[in-house]
Amino acid sequence: MIRFVRRSVAIACAVTFASLFAVPAAQAAPHWTIQPCHFDLQAHWLPKQTMSGVFVACTTAADRNQQINDALASGEPTRMSNALRALLQQNADSFLTPESPCTPGQEAAMGGDYARCVG
Repeated sequence: MIRFVRRSVAIACAVTFASLFAVPAAQAAPHWTIQPCHFDLQAHWLPKQTMSGVFVACTTAADRNQQINDALASGEPTRMSNALRALLQQNADSFLTPESPCTPGQEAAMGGDYARCVG
């Protein structure tokens, strides 16, 4: 009798533990949706000019480089910081693939295309 109780408790614990890590079938994992830029444009991270932050947009590499250089040469700490953040984010995105994990709402410049995480 005691052996039966121990075995039952062990099975109940195992089932409960496994259910903690099971993903319900109704919930899809967050994933990247990718939209190519039109014409000869590519997705690039750009520095904001008047407030702190960066944003991703479809533009030419020459335009992006000009915006980064202008921000760095401005002497304004916020713009200079934004330019560095744009460079770092562009570099970080170069390691992403469509299978990379993401957080819903996250944006990226993935392989020259605009990517957004949906969940």
